[in-house]
Amino acid sequence: MNSHTAVIVPDPGIPLPKALEPGDRVDLAATPRSTRTAIGRQLDDILPVGRTYEFAIRRGRAIVTVPVRTVDASTSTSTGVGLWEWGTFCSVVLLGGIALLASWRGRDRAAAGLALWAIANVFGFAAGLAPLDGRLGLSAQLGSDVLDLLARVGFYMMVESMAGAALTPRSRALWRASFLLLLGAGAVATLGGILVFIASGWAEFLLPQYGFVLTASYFVPVALLFANYRHADGAHRLRLRWMLWSSVVLVTSVFLYSTQLLGPFASDITTTLLLPIAMAGFLYAVLRHRVIDVAVVLNRGLVYAATTSLVLGLFALLESLIERTTLGHDADLLLELAVPLGLGAALSTVHRRIEAVVERFFFRRQYRAETALRRFAEECAFITQPENLFDLTVEQIARHAGAPRVALYERTAEAYIRIRQHGAPALPEQVATDDLAFVKLRARNAELDLNGTQSALGADGYAFPLMVRGSLLGALVVDQRPGEHFAADERELLFHVAHEVGMALFALRAQESETRTLASEARSQASEARALASEARSQANEARARTSEALLMETLRAVGSTART
Repeated sequence: MNSHTAVIVPDPGIPLPKALEPGDRVDLAATPRSTRTAIGRQLDDILPVGRTYEFAIRRGRAIVTVPVRTVDASTSTSTGVGLWEWGTFCSVVLLGGIALLASWRGRDRAAAGLALWAIANVFGFAAGLAPLDGRLGLSAQLGSDVLDLLARVGFYMMVESMAGAALTPRSRALWRASFLLLLGAGAVATLGGILVFIASGWAEFLLPQYGFVLTASYFVPVALLFANYRHADGAHRLRLRWMLWSSVVLVTSVFLYSTQLLGPFASDITTTLLLPIAMAGFLYAVLRHRVIDVAVVLNRGLVYAATTSLVLGLFALLESLIERTTLGHDADLLLELAVPLGLGAALSTVHRRIEAVVERFFFRRQYRAETALRRFAEECAFITQPENLFDLTVEQIARHAGAPRVALYERTAEAYIRIRQHGAPALPEQVATDDLAFVKLRARNAELDLNGTQSALGADGYAFPLMVRGSLLGALVVDQRPGEHFAADERELLFHVAHEVGMALFALRAQESETRTLASEARSQASEARALASEARSQANEARARTSEALLMETLRAVGSTART
C-alpha cells in the first residue's frame, strides 16, 4: 500500500456500483486526471448526478478500467442524508445571520473579524456545495478552501481584538506568528495536497491523519480566547464563556470532519450536529451577552410584538376552528359574540403569562437593573445631604448599569469640578466651562456620545446632563461596559436618572442657600438688636446724665440761695 493507491470501502447503507467490489484497489496514478479531479471534489460529497468517471482498478497484475456513474444518494438510502441536509441548512442560515449582524451593525475590529469569518464560511459553503466537476469543479473546490482559510483569519482577528489591552506587544507578536505558521501549514496541506493529487495521483496529504494540520490553525485563537477568559473579570468572563464553549464545539466539529476520527459516517453525522450548535452559540453570545461591539440587542418591543402576534394568530386560528366545527351558519348572534369574547379573555391571560416568561428568560438581569435604577431615581429626592447623594449616585449606577467608571461633575463659578468618581482611571478634577462636551450638553440637553467629541472627558462612554430650568448644574459621565455599547433604552434610563439627580442636587443646593440666607438674616437681626440695645443704653445713660445735671444745678441754686441769706 502506498500514496498512489486507494481502497474501495462502501458507506453504510449505500450499495456499491456493480462493477466495484469492497477491497478493490484504485491505482490513482493510472486513473484519468478528470476522475482524480472528481475524487478531489468528492471529498465534499458533491458531484453532478449522471456523470460517468473511469477508475483504474488493480486486480492482480492487471489494471481494469471500471466506469462509475454518479447517482443521487437519497434514492439509494435515507440514512443520514436528511440530517446532513438539514444540519447544513441550519448552519448556513445561522452563519448568514451572524454575517448580516456583524457587517451591518458592527462597530469595531472584533465585529469586522466575526463578519469576515461568517461571510467567508457562507460563500465557502456555497462554493463547496456547488454540483460542478472538471475545471469549474476544481476552481470551486480551491475557492472553497481559500475562503475557509480566510475565515480562520477573521476568527483569529476577532479573538485577538477581544483580548485587547490584555496582550503585550511581544505576546501579540508570538500569538500571531504561531497562528500564521499553522495557517501556512494548513494552506500547503489543503491547496497543495489537492493540486499534487490531481497532477500526479499522489494522495498523501489527503489522508485523514493530516486533518490535524488542517485544524491546528483554529487551536491558536481558541487558546488565546481561553487565556483571555482566565484573566477577565467576572462580568467579562460571563460574556466570554459562551464564546469559548461555542469555539470548542466548532473546533471539535472541524477536527472530526478533517480527521474522520470516528469513521467516515459517524464523523460526518457528528459534525453535522455540532456545527449548528456552535453557530447558535456564537449568535446567542453576540445577541445576549454582546461579547463584541455590535450595536443591536434583543429589544423588548420587538419580542413583545412577536408574542402579541403569536397570541393574535392563535386567537384567529381558534376562532376559525370553533366557527367551522361547532357554530355553523345558523348559530345565534349572541353565541357568535360570546365565543370571541371568551377566547379573548382566555388568551389575555395566556398573553400575560407569555410576557412574564419572556421577561424572566430574556431580560431578567436587565429588568432587575432597570427596576433598581428607576427606584433610585424616585428616591434620590429624599436624600438630605449632597455628599450622600453623590456617593449613592455613582455607586448605584456602577452596580446596576455594570459601568466600569462613573463620575459626577458640578458647576462652580470658574469650571466644572469632579465631585465623585467610581472606578479608574481618574478623569480630570476640573474641566473648563466651555469644554466642547459641556457646551453640547448645555445646547442639546440630551445624552452625548463622547466618542468623536474633543473633550477633556475622553472618548469613551456617554455624558448625561444634570439640567434644571435651562441651567446645566453638572454632568454624569458613564463609561461603556467592556466590549459593548449601551442600548437605547439603557441610555434613556441613565438620562432619566441624571435628570432626577440634578433635580435633587438643585433642591439640596437651594436648601443650603436658603439656610445660609436665613443664618445671615438671623445674624443681621442679632446685630441690629445689639445696636438697638446699645442705643437704648446710650439714651439711658444720657437721661441719667441729664438728671444728674439737673440735680446738680438744683443743688447749686440751693447753695447760692443759702449763701445770700
